[in-house]
Amino acid sequence: MGKHDEKPTWLKEIPAEAVKFTWTEIMAKLLGTIDPAGFPHVTLIACNRAIDAKTVKWGQFIQGRSKKHVYGNPKSASLYMTKTMPLTFMQVKMDFDRCSLDGADAENFNTAQLLRYNTYVRVDHVYFNTVRAASPLRPLPLGGIVKGMVADAIGIGGLKTGKPEARIPPFGTALFSAPVGPKFLAFIDPADGYPVIVPCFQARAVEGKSIAFPMTQFAGDLAPLQPGAKLAFFAVSFELTSILVKGIYNGIKKSRGIRFGTADVTEVYNSMPPLAGMLYPVKETRPKVTTFQ
Repeated sequence: MGKHDEKPTWLKEIPAEAVKFTWTEIMAKLLGTIDPAGFPHVTLIACNRAIDAKTVKWGQFIQGRSKKHVYGNPKSASLYMTKTMPLTFMQVKMDFDRCSLDGADAENFNTAQLLRYNTYVRVDHVYFNTVRAASPLRPLPLGGIVKGMVADAIGIGGLKTGKPEARIPPFGTALFSAPVGPKFLAFIDPADGYPVIVPCFQARAVEGKSIAFPMTQFAGDLAPLQPGAKLAFFAVSFELTSILVKGIYNGIKKSRGIRFGTADVTEVYNSMPPLAGMLYPVKETRPKVTTFQ
């Protein structure tokens, strides 16, 4: 068993060096919440940092689903990852505590490089969260990403059924096809009910209707997954184009000698501003009424 196949370590609070790590302005900062159907939901929240070992705060400047989810279920998660090699990341499990409209709480977000000179986008709500568990700073080795690329090249073809569907739009398929494009998998930890976000660069879209990922990296993190589990996959480009795909886990399947986890797509969500919304399933609409009686 390799180092990255081992079960993850969870600490009771964020280590001091990891608190400072979250203050980095330009990095991947993801928020995981739980939607009303019990699926994990992942959002890119750039204004997101730890205040201390037991507290995380994140800011709102557009209204999306995550902000509603935490009121329905306070259990949530964060993941912080550097944008350059060598990649390093840290995970947090936390409970939403309160929302503040006090400008002083948003000051360090609004005066940061990202928003300082932007007069149209400002953080106006700040969400405070109590840390329940945190990982130490963890490496994401390039070798594991390359190993996943090789496994995908060999095994993905064997997962195809010959019956493609268009659940995932072309731009989403392109994001999942990027060999070194950042991709993440989120699931609900059956041990405590908190969402967990794990880097999953090896995830690929298959025939527009499913997501497959070889167990080449962080197999220990993914060990709790059981068939029927509700999953979410978040793919993002370095230009910040992103897509969120949710699905039901099918379990492990061997394809050309390689072990793959697969999930059938049930929902595709556009998480990008200015208008976030559902892409699949397509909402039924009624014809426009032009005559009245």
